[in-house]
Amino acid sequence: MDFKDQVVLVTGSTQHTGLALATAFLTAGATVIVNGEEEGMVDQVIRELKKEYGERVAGVKADLAQPQEVEQLFKLINDKWGKLNVLVNNACMQAVGFHFLESSYSEWKQVIDVNLNGLFAVSQQAARMMKAQGGGAIVNIGSNAAAHALRSRSPYVASKGGVDALTRAMALDLAEFGIRANSVVPGYVRTSRWDDISASEAERRRSNIPLGIEVMYEDVIHAVLFLASHLAKNITGTSLVVDGGMAAQLVPSHCEAAMPKLKELAE
Repeated sequence: MDFKDQVVLVTGSTQHTGLALATAFLTAGATVIVNGEEEGMVDQVIRELKKEYGERVAGVKADLAQPQEVEQLFKLINDKWGKLNVLVNNACMQAVGFHFLESSYSEWKQVIDVNLNGLFAVSQQAARMMKAQGGGAIVNIGSNAAAHALRSRSPYVASKGGVDALTRAMALDLAEFGIRANSVVPGYVRTSRWDDISASEAERRRSNIPLGIEVMYEDVIHAVLFLASHLAKNITGTSLVVDGGMAAQLVPSHCEAAMPKLKELAE
């Protein structure tokens, strides 16, 4: 897919999936704006990317939970490039260990501010630019937690449920302006965090996946680039699930295997 002469913003793109997405768009010919909330990390990533991609990559430090910083981000984009063709909303707080009864309101608000409110603010600013230029594409990185809750992650689950619903609402409101809004919903993504888990834990995770393989960066990349490209010109308001079949199952296979044994015990 060719993104030559297009300007792309990938939020939360200093590491993991976001950095892989930014690099993929650069490889496809786009000018890419890398975003993160830590200035040091943004500067470090830009130094490395510039070695290969030169002036087609730029970095902007912005905390997306702060509306004024979002406004400054888009002022820079407008002043420097005057357009934005693609927005990928990747920035996210994972928020592990937030039990519903033990989470404070400030912790809840922090997760919602980044994962949902920040996405709203960035998307609204981007859509205003895209409306003025006659169209564009927004791709949100969702989660299968939007439909299937995870224990001790209630703020994250709620925020991703909101992203799922907001994607559909955006698609309807923005369609008349030639702006498409879709989401990519990954399952277990093999990030560097997998390096810190045991082999048995990795196998346990894979046992939850019907295809038996975790999601790799390139799987997410292919889905995002497709939805952002002209190949998806008639696709909006939908979610592309990339999870090896996890969302299709009621229980993992190893749980089903235990069911006959449970039946025997009952008899």
